[in-house]
Amino acid sequence: MTRVEEAFETYRQRLELSETERKDTIARHTQVRNSIRAGFDVDRDFLTGSYARHTKTKPLKDVDVFFELGQKERWRRDGTPSDMLLAFSKQLTKDFGQDCVELGRRCVTVTFEKKSPTADDTGKVLSIDCVPAFDHASGYEIPDRDKGEWILSDPEVHKAEATAKNKECDGGWVPLVKMLKAWNRNAGKPIKPMFLIEVMAQRLVDAPFRSYPSEVRRFFAAAAEGVFQDWPDPAGLGPPVSDQMSAQMRQAASDALRKAEQQAAYASRLEAQGRHGEAIAVWRTLMGKYFPAS
Repeated sequence: MTRVEEAFETYRQRLELSETERKDTIARHTQVRNSIRAGFDVDRDFLTGSYARHTKTKPLKDVDVFFELGQKERWRRDGTPSDMLLAFSKQLTKDFGQDCVELGRRCVTVTFEKKSPTADDTGKVLSIDCVPAFDHASGYEIPDRDKGEWILSDPEVHKAEATAKNKECDGGWVPLVKMLKAWNRNAGKPIKPMFLIEVMAQRLVDAPFRSYPSEVRRFFAAAAEGVFQDWPDPAGLGPPVSDQMSAQMRQAASDALRKAEQQAAYASRLEAQGRHGEAIAVWRTLMGKYFPAS
């Protein structure tokens, strides 16, 4: 293993959640789940999103919890998505305060540490996203406030696909996605939502998996073109995952990806010349603070 590959292995380990972070996550999503259960008939609630798929990066923002509502709440399905989300918001406000609860497009977010933020958010669970859902023959129906309609979704399909892809890539795909999300955050989030990176990586990353530096570089190159495409919901149910990306945003994302690929190529040339320390420094600039300095 080269020094650069060793640096990537350290990077992989640093992006993993610590035991403290896991325990904090459990405590906080349990608080939120208890709050919703106190105000609604809930058949079951379960973790979804990147946390459940093990592709969540630090800091722990937007840990998703799905709430499958029971028969007593079925009447809410005849109302608007905004009404449903507002009802969740009112319940959560009782327990967490108005300043810490925010309506989103498809969820209600409870933000922690908002009243006393610190400079270092490492190790903290910063927010929990609460998604109301009703059982449907094709999966689940969830509210979409922007569209003003209920849309189909099935996060359990997303999780199964991520698990299968990671197995296909001998366990390298999940850490790679974490690295790409960390790059995206470090670059100012040119790709939105973060889930879009995961969806793109499903198609753009193929077995056999080589090494983290080479796979990161290959993704940058492929995604610079791929970001102009529409990327459908992996479950084939909801709107395209890429529907937040306007033409201007796609161009900006492509430019950022091309620049990243150029930096990755430069780092590879430095490594080939035996200038490992300089190569690692370039990778750290590109991938963010969790990448080792030497």
